[in-house]
Amino acid sequence: MHSINNLADLLETINDLYMLLDGKIDFDAEGWPVFLKDHFLNEWPDDIVTYANRKNKLIVDRNKTVLCHFASDSQNYRRFPKVMGDISEYQKYLGAVFPDITVTRDMDVEFQDLALLANQLYAAVLAVNKIKLVANTRCGSKLTQKYLRHLPRNVIWASSFLGCNKTSTPSETAEYINKILSLMPSKLIIYGKQDLAVNCQLDILGINYRYYEDFHRRCKKESI
Repeated sequence: MHSINNLADLLETINDLYMLLDGKIDFDAEGWPVFLKDHFLNEWPDDIVTYANRKNKLIVDRNKTVLCHFASDSQNYRRFPKVMGDISEYQKYLGAVFPDITVTRDMDVEFQDLALLANQLYAAVLAVNKIKLVANTRCGSKLTQKYLRHLPRNVIWASSFLGCNKTSTPSETAEYINKILSLMPSKLIIYGKQDLAVNCQLDILGINYRYYEDFHRRCKKESI
């Protein structure tokens, strides 16, 4: 599998992922992997850390730690061509969050589609290799949110507000909350900084959520 440097590389990577999954998982009519509830983690992790920092001394128990990809696109892209070689590393941990290739509402919808498809295909490769998953709420625009709705209900999901501004209006808060309600998570992990307006609405609705401090902030506190 080749490195991802442009759109053509992303398309080739998607084709390579399909080949890895051939005969190992079902796909829907549009070519999206069909995940089962059994593919997902049931329990809360004790810790969450980015893949790149998984071996840091701050990680106490790998068996209770989830690996995430809430990092730069360059770090996310780096994992795709190495996915099969990384399986043995993932197996040392409790589970993994879907990859997090950036999609934003101002991007071309076609690119959003491809990025989300790549994220889900990568996660499917982990699933068929017995890695327990945490779904990722990232979706970009409302047009591409539909690609999250075919995932199973009542499974564990994760969000991250790193790199995002706090919601400044009730409509912005409502947009996120409505997405969460449409996904019906059994548990919701939020990695990184808190958004108090979001917290208030999650509390009102009785969403079962927990915050996990991002690794960069933990390291800064440790060094003080």
